[in-house]
Amino acid sequence: MVYRDEQSGELSGLSRVRSITQDDAHVFCRTSQIETEIGRIWEIITTLNRTFGIELKVRLSRHDPQAMDQYLGDPEMWQRAEEQLERVVRAKVGDEFINSVGDAAFYGPKIDFVGRDVFGREFQAGTVQLDFGQPEGFDLVCINEAGERERVVMVHAAIMGSIERFMVLLIESTGGAFPLWLAPEQVRLAPVNDSRELGEFVEQWRQQLMAAGLRVGIDGSSESVGKKIRAAGLAKVPYTLVIGDKERQQQTVSPRLRQGHGDFTGELTLDDLIAALQQEVSERLNQSALSNK
Repeated sequence: MVYRDEQSGELSGLSRVRSITQDDAHVFCRTSQIETEIGRIWEIITTLNRTFGIELKVRLSRHDPQAMDQYLGDPEMWQRAEEQLERVVRAKVGDEFINSVGDAAFYGPKIDFVGRDVFGREFQAGTVQLDFGQPEGFDLVCINEAGERERVVMVHAAIMGSIERFMVLLIESTGGAFPLWLAPEQVRLAPVNDSRELGEFVEQWRQQLMAAGLRVGIDGSSESVGKKIRAAGLAKVPYTLVIGDKERQQQTVSPRLRQGHGDFTGELTLDDLIAALQQEVSERLNQSALSNK
């Protein structure tokens, strides 16, 4: 937990808060290992955000040579550190990065992964920061192959940056319409009437879906089928199954997709439906596995 004394006018939703939850970590390594270690952290950050469908821009944050009194270390150290970071960045994205002078931390340059909210405002998400200054100040060393004391380097790494900002990116990049594997309610069952026979059948299907590891809800209200479908859409439930006497007798269903706006995928048995949904969850797809069936 990190706390920042933000002024009231500076606070903004979850993107700028007074209480921040950071996934902060540090790597201590030799100078010769810097690019390899930063490359590994880069892969973790990009894999995480790619899995969640979040797009980020890369910013190389350098020091301001005209204000060296604000930084630890000497100009040569800063030049060496920035050159190493730039090699990593160019190896990953070529020229597709923001070159930002004056945005470095006081102890070293950094690679920032920049997100954007629905208003187009940009803010730092994940970050990798190179620090020569503090290991020097704390006399941090390792013993190398020659038995000599060798100064180590400190790499600051925050994969999400802050959990609050990560949630902003996740919610706003999806508009709250989470992919199936993330949705709090994955399937909603909507019976067409409140008869006892149909109710027992719907509950039986709910139990089978839940036994398959899916999160399932039932709309047992007295509303019309149209209103039940609309309610599921507003709740951004990925799949709605409208179940009536036909479905009970034939033991099949036509799943209604959240993004389908009324289109159905065709009739499926419950076993086939479960298999398709389990595949979609396991592959962490960002769109329906049934949409092309």
